[in-house]
Amino acid sequence: MQIEKPLVSSRITVRNYQKSDLPYLTAMWFDKENGKYMSDPTAEYVDSDFQKALDSLEDSPNGYYLTVVLNSSDEIIGSACIFPDEKKEIFDIGYCVHKGYWGKRFGSELLALIVTFIRNNGGIEITAEVAQDNIASNRLLANNGFKIKKKSQFKKYKMNICFNSYVYTFSCANQT
Repeated sequence: MQIEKPLVSSRITVRNYQKSDLPYLTAMWFDKENGKYMSDPTAEYVDSDFQKALDSLEDSPNGYYLTVVLNSSDEIIGSACIFPDEKKEIFDIGYCVHKGYWGKRFGSELLALIVTFIRNNGGIEITAEVAQDNIASNRLLANNGFKIKKKSQFKKYKMNICFNSYVYTFSCANQT
């Protein structure tokens, strides 16, 4: 899926993922610190099925794969994904900001753009699953109006690492 036009704030632009973004993004996702709480594996656990999925992100019919760049330089600083349900009412999201940009409020800026995009496209509810130990991401969601809906668990792909998690929800109808 492709967004019709980039999502732009004062410091960042969220645009459709391009194949040329893959080396930077996989380096970020597979990094042991940056990708610690993601379901993506570290590089040594990437198998042919996972690589095939990576190679087809641009053409995914199931969701939007997006790249976050700085407005000032077009430098990649993160990624996001948005997965609508069949009715395009409930959207599940994911995001990752490069560790070199942590603590600079880029996550809040990115989240605001995602929420606005979903709201403008008929979304009623947004969900996001976050490892309980990921203090920064839990704080980001809570500070931006997301509420814990339930406890869950997820596992890193092909790795024996499992995280207790929270599934957060955000009601587009009740927020301004």
